[in-house]
Amino acid sequence: GILIAPAPYTSAAAYYFPTPGRMNAVEVLKGPAAISQGPSTVGGAINLVSTPIPELPSGKIVQEFGDNNMSRTHAFYGGTSGNVGALIETHEHSSDGFDSIAGMNRDTGFNKSDLMAKLRYSWGDHEVTLKIIEADETSEQTYVGLSQLSFQRDPRKRYGMSQYDEMANEANQKALIYKSRIGILDIIATSWTNDYHRDWFKVDKANTLKAHGIADGVDDVIAAANLGSKDAQEILDGIKAVQVQLKHNNRYYRNEGMQLQASANFSHHEITFGLRDMKDAESRYQWYECFDQTSASKNSALYACGSGYSGTNNRLRETMATSFFIQDTLTLGKVAITVGQRSEEYRQVENRWLDGMASRNIQDSNYSNKKSRGDYRTSGLGITYSANNNLKLIAGFHEGMSPVFNGDAEEADNLELGFRYNNNLTALEIIYFSSDYQNLVGTCSNSSGGNCEAGASFSGGEVDVSGLEMTSSWVFEGNNISYPISIAFTSTKATFNNSFSNDDYWGTVMTGDDVPYIPSSVLAIQAGVITESGWSGYLRLLDHGGACSSAACGTHERIGPYNFLDLTLRKAFNNNFDVYGVIENIMNNEDIASRAPKNGARSQKPKTFKIGFSYNF
Repeated sequence: GILIAPAPYTSAAAYYFPTPGRMNAVEVLKGPAAISQGPSTVGGAINLVSTPIPELPSGKIVQEFGDNNMSRTHAFYGGTSGNVGALIETHEHSSDGFDSIAGMNRDTGFNKSDLMAKLRYSWGDHEVTLKIIEADETSEQTYVGLSQLSFQRDPRKRYGMSQYDEMANEANQKALIYKSRIGILDIIATSWTNDYHRDWFKVDKANTLKAHGIADGVDDVIAAANLGSKDAQEILDGIKAVQVQLKHNNRYYRNEGMQLQASANFSHHEITFGLRDMKDAESRYQWYECFDQTSASKNSALYACGSGYSGTNNRLRETMATSFFIQDTLTLGKVAITVGQRSEEYRQVENRWLDGMASRNIQDSNYSNKKSRGDYRTSGLGITYSANNNLKLIAGFHEGMSPVFNGDAEEADNLELGFRYNNNLTALEIIYFSSDYQNLVGTCSNSSGGNCEAGASFSGGEVDVSGLEMTSSWVFEGNNISYPISIAFTSTKATFNNSFSNDDYWGTVMTGDDVPYIPSSVLAIQAGVITESGWSGYLRLLDHGGACSSAACGTHERIGPYNFLDLTLRKAFNNNFDVYGVIENIMNNEDIASRAPKNGARSQKPKTFKIGFSYNF
């Protein structure tokens, strides 16, 4: 596949995820298989497989409507004639949102648009495919969570100070893919360019002038309110007059390059080789705007903060990277042994500009062509033993790394042991896993709630992670009715193996403290019924164990266990047309699902209903 992260070497924390509803399939690559991916190989990789060009003219339409004026349309059509194949696909998704804003008549939803086109030309054992994707999104979203008191009053009412918060982003991809078979070699060569731009305009300082003896940061104000400060709570409630500062987190990303992959099967071997040469970059051009919050819960119009322009943290970072891997699976009777080696070499350079400038023309002398580099080798080993036609024993070890800009990479040794059992209508998989981090890296973001500079990296030192992963499924049959049941359970223990203090990001950490945001367990149970008349239904329970938003895990940094129940009903009229209805969070639970920044509480999605149909033609 094509590396889709906005800037995986330069800005690993930059987040963009392609539209899942547009995908044809999802592949999860973990354990030693991660060696073939990269650059980040600690936790594996997700391969999102887009809709293929069909051989025969065909298409599909999915249409959904739901609560909060939700609408989702997914449609594609394509086919192949002679040497030429083509596909056009669209995905449109919008909603007014399920939150409200105190004192404001404004939506809290989103509008996302995604368009993909493919054109393929084939001759003999060769084919060339041009792939183009254009996507954009506008979301009325905020990073400002709620104090404990506000959450207890109404977990789905945002503060009035978040009135102007908005995320606008656009992404596009252009890729040219060549596939060929030459003798025993299967070859895939790809050239691509990914561009991503986003401007998340949102509250940066909830009390810019530090009025009423309260600090200015959003997290500081929420923390003070959680500790009982009446003034802090009234600032959040919009009945204390303060100046609020918003920031244009305006950033441009690009990753582009070429990659070659060749594979061959001969004798008892299946060998794959890959080479990638690429460049990625992050360009920040950010500035502030302000408004006045009155004691009457009214917000003024936006205006320039202070006198003149106030740019902040503007920079250009670039990385040139070359990587290669080789992986061989040797099959000897009932035993399959996979060994792999990966190499990552990259060179990085950074330029920054002085804050407060209306353009990026006066450089910060501390960051003038500041250079760094990385050179890492990782390896992996996996063994599978087929005890019989139903049972496989598996063991795997691989070294993982994730690059860090201008710093030491995150590194971990990863182990997995377990078995897979499959016997027609019954399947069971149990895996023990562990990761021994020599250097856990945290990257500062606006949601982290620290006093750090967004994009900066901080070492968490040695960390031990271990746990158990279990998936199982059964299908019971009787009276022309099938009853599928599935269970997935993960138990995880992740703790720091050293003590340190870092006020900018991690805070005070003691040996044995839990790593933030790792739930103790996650359980999913699904039970269904399928009839020969075309009716089917599924009930799904998802349960999250507790976690913390910081290593110190103060009283108002805890995220307790929470769960929700979903119901799906579907009627298939024939092989091409069906209708369905979905109720999410049937019990309308309102527990805390996250804290962002670390003291701000956020609720689960409320009870929602949607109906839809799917038509293949």
